[in-house]
Amino acid sequence: MGLSEVLHYLEEEKERLLAGAADISDLYRSLAESIRTLPVPFRLSFAPDSGINAAIDPESSKIVFQKHGLQSSEGEVQDNTRRLAALINNVYAIRNSFMSNAHFVELKEIAEIRKVHADIRQFLEELYLKNTVWILQDPNSEASVLARQKRKDIEEILKERIDPFFERLEQIRIDEYSLRLRMEIRDEIGSAQNYRKSPEKHDALIKDRCNRLGVPYDPKLAKLVIQDLEQTDGHLETRLREKYESVDKPADSPSTRRKYMRILHRYLARTKDVAALLPILENIYFLFQPKPSFLERIRCFLARLAGREEKTTRRDIEYSYIIGGQSIERKQASLEKLIGEVNQLEKNLLRVRDNVRTAQINKKIKTIPVSSIAETIDSIRSSMRRVFEESFGIVQWLGKKSNQDKLAKLPETMQRDLNVHLDAIYATIIINAERLKEILRRDRGIWDSGG
Repeated sequence: MGLSEVLHYLEEEKERLLAGAADISDLYRSLAESIRTLPVPFRLSFAPDSGINAAIDPESSKIVFQKHGLQSSEGEVQDNTRRLAALINNVYAIRNSFMSNAHFVELKEIAEIRKVHADIRQFLEELYLKNTVWILQDPNSEASVLARQKRKDIEEILKERIDPFFERLEQIRIDEYSLRLRMEIRDEIGSAQNYRKSPEKHDALIKDRCNRLGVPYDPKLAKLVIQDLEQTDGHLETRLREKYESVDKPADSPSTRRKYMRILHRYLARTKDVAALLPILENIYFLFQPKPSFLERIRCFLARLAGREEKTTRRDIEYSYIIGGQSIERKQASLEKLIGEVNQLEKNLLRVRDNVRTAQINKKIKTIPVSSIAETIDSIRSSMRRVFEESFGIVQWLGKKSNQDKLAKLPETMQRDLNVHLDAIYATIIINAERLKEILRRDRGIWDSGG
């Protein structure tokens, strides 16, 4: 499946999400009313109702951010009143300007909306902090109970209902941007390594393509797109689908956690195989180093006589290999980079294994969120697949006729071990991919059927 089909998939996800925009609009109306009634339990912190009502504009259409601080001789009460009205007007502005047609809400607007949400939370924090004494003095009084309930209502509307909507919309927008830009620049830039050779030239190209696409140039997103150029289209498609499908999973259940933990343990079981790759790859690295010149050998000999250890010059080994998937493509790789990735993957596997063991010893394994386990799996899976592909690429490259003399110098035991360890890693990748698909299909089916 090509990137055009992936974009179509994202479009369908976006349409499914935006179908609930009317509900979010209603929630903003409820949010405005909840904020509007804060003066009921906090009478001493605000001016009379008439002053608040006069400052509120239900037809507001522009978000306005004002500086906090005392703005009048009345002091704190007047400042609270002014801020309350400003927050409500911004909530109405979101509802009137963005939720009437959420299809036009882009990343810039989402950032503004998030800032409004942050202002509401900050105001609540300050208001409740200043009134902590009387709320705690008589926690069962009507005013105290109402004050706590008001805060809970506002926080729940934001955290559980509105924020997830914009988090997902933001992610879809980012992925749409990334895929469209990838399609425009991948053939000309090719890889992150090529980008680093002439960043100024490629930055100009990226800016030009952003203009062509009609989207703003975002350096941070562009950098992520460049890093992802190393990944195949098929890998990106799988990653995106699993990301969006996992959002729809029901909340953490013991059975779901156990399934994810089994997948994680299968990856952790490959720690020894990953560690075993390192000495083999280093051996291959040394086999392909150029022989030092006569003068260099003399220099190193004299240095040793003088009690010094001179390091010989080393050069990276760059190689190419062919990988199949949705399409066959030739990829470039670096042996030094691969050795670094194997080393990093081993450290990550050991760290995760130690964390899991500690959680089991402390009987806290059941408290680890499924989302956290899934993120850990995704990180390990991406790294392990990359290590496997590039290591398999080494095997493919060593098999070339031009490398036969070097391959003959690699001990047969190492050649055999390399294949054995790669086979074990590949089997785990395939099995876990199938298990993940089963979990996602099952959970998606339950969710869609309302179970």
